[in-house]
Amino acid sequence: MPMSVDSHGSVLAALRRESFTGRAAELRLLRGLMRKEARGCFVVWLHGMGGVGKSTLMLRFADEARMQGTAVRTIDMRYTDATSDAFLAALEAQGPPEEAQLLLIDSAESLGPLEWWLREEFLPRMPTHLLVLVGSRRPPETEWRTDPQWWHALRSVRLSGMDDTEALLLLRNREVPESSAADIVRAAHGLPLALALFADAMESSAGTAGPSGEPGLYDSPDLARELLKRLLPETPSPARTDALRVLALARVTTEELVRRTLDVPVAEAQMLFAWLHGLSFVDSTAAGLLPHELVRDALLVDLRWRDPEKYEVLFRRLHAHLAERLTQRTGGRWEFGAGLAHLGRASSVVREAADWSAADRFRLRSALSKDLHPVLSAIEEAHGVAAGHLARQWWDRQPSAFVVAEDDRGGVVGTLVAPCLEPGVTNLPDDPVAHAALEHVKDQSSSLRRTERLLLGRWSTGSAVATCFALTTLWATTPGIAVSWTCAAREQEELSRLLSLFDQQPGETITCVGGESILSFVRDWRSMPFAHWAEALSTRLLADEPAGAFTPATEPVTPAMMTWPEFVAAVKYAYQKASQPEQLAHSALLRTRLVTSDAGPAELRQVLTETVAQLRAQPGRRQLADILEITYLSGPRSQQAAANRAALSFSTYRRRLSAALVTAAELLRERELYGPAPI
Repeated sequence: MPMSVDSHGSVLAALRRESFTGRAAELRLLRGLMRKEARGCFVVWLHGMGGVGKSTLMLRFADEARMQGTAVRTIDMRYTDATSDAFLAALEAQGPPEEAQLLLIDSAESLGPLEWWLREEFLPRMPTHLLVLVGSRRPPETEWRTDPQWWHALRSVRLSGMDDTEALLLLRNREVPESSAADIVRAAHGLPLALALFADAMESSAGTAGPSGEPGLYDSPDLARELLKRLLPETPSPARTDALRVLALARVTTEELVRRTLDVPVAEAQMLFAWLHGLSFVDSTAAGLLPHELVRDALLVDLRWRDPEKYEVLFRRLHAHLAERLTQRTGGRWEFGAGLAHLGRASSVVREAADWSAADRFRLRSALSKDLHPVLSAIEEAHGVAAGHLARQWWDRQPSAFVVAEDDRGGVVGTLVAPCLEPGVTNLPDDPVAHAALEHVKDQSSSLRRTERLLLGRWSTGSAVATCFALTTLWATTPGIAVSWTCAAREQEELSRLLSLFDQQPGETITCVGGESILSFVRDWRSMPFAHWAEALSTRLLADEPAGAFTPATEPVTPAMMTWPEFVAAVKYAYQKASQPEQLAHSALLRTRLVTSDAGPAELRQVLTETVAQLRAQPGRRQLADILEITYLSGPRSQQAAANRAALSFSTYRRRLSAALVTAAELLRERELYGPAPI
């Protein structure tokens, strides 16, 4: 029945036209197609996540078309059975189908098998004057895009979120106060549904304002649940609900993460991952699946409100898995490091310390030669011309020290310069910060050994979050790292806050050439290796307390590390007593991380034996391993007898034995710091 000019429907349509905001490009496309009598394209498929404004755009265009006398038909698949009979009945109820000039099919993700009928039977029969506008959470099936007859007849248009200007205009049309509009725009991440929900909640109460006074989901579980109810196509099963929780926690979600975090069989992980992949608010990238930022927040809020125990279990599993993969150094280190650091975002203290916008889309990589000029320019802009000249000297000596972070469009969002310093190095640039870092290590009576390195986070630019992604990766994967010394200019407040929250200890302040004041953040990884640090960090993040405000009872107690001479002496004693369990039980090595806290002499002897095997596997060191085996592990004998069995003169044997013990001590020290190496 035609709508009366003065009906409520006509009034509502007028209000809809007046309040409509944005989508200029999409309306221009539709108007152009509507005006053409002989159009090549007659199906426009709008697709995008729920709440992005597909239905609103379709209604706006339908209103405009009706005002111009166009015969419009609308079918909403939410209220129509997915059968050809039901579809045709709904269409015919609005008038003769052949008279329709514009057909709107909304919620087309519910078409199911009917999509084939629509493509192969219904649309080819319709008259050429008909323009079809489809709205769906999913893009058209592959058959539309691979069939040559549809290449020009179908236009697929992805509808994205609003930009800030459009979002502010929408709120202005709703008469939201200017003082609140900017906060709502920031919280909604461009999603029109969220803009409306936040504005409505702010008008009705102050319930969505957090401690900062800004709207958001973290202080409003009810709002988070309302948003999820609108975005999820159906109530998910318990298994799918858990998969959604992994999606929310993880920076990017892979099938492996689903399997390991949920502890499910491969087949079930594959099905859950495929289901996640098909959700309209999930993007597929080269690294894995990414949810819309607002959906991520809503899922996390709902999980922490609904089941805090499940939240902690999933968080710890995911954190432990990423830390384990990162320390294995098996490839993909930047992804694992970024993923581990990104878990900090789940803590409100860490989340509020820096700008995490789009951080899940950052991609880290080692710098290439093409990056030299933009990296140096960024350093000069952030830290001064003198810093740029000095950075060039570091590039000439250690180009591998330069890391670049890019966004999903390939734009550089951050850089890090983190060279490694080794004991006795002589070809350093004349860098006062590098010299100060080395002096600091000496002053702490913990000078670097021959196999140890100091990682100097010298400069960073751009996103503080991207810098922490890169640093977390390097802390775990730099061979022989003993100490990290990270610099933050006084202006880099976000970086300073994140470093403190990531348990990097504030050190001395240095004034560089040009007057730049540098704050240092130091950690000795020999006192708490990366794996133990990561475990303690996960507990702090779950506690959601500021840096220094919480010391978890479960944080591992770190035994005092022996000096190098003491350690070598302890190794010598242990080998000498390897065949005497009652004497080996007094070894100082039993109080180190070489063995578990409740280990006895048998476990320590096994470690000593494995070290000999490791030594034997190294090129040119087989004789050293044989000497240790003959002297200490294959039965007690005098050194003269051992020299005879090794077919060496006694003086040569003594020299080789001394070298073997020192080399074994080096391997054992590395094992104490970084865990056992594969043999």
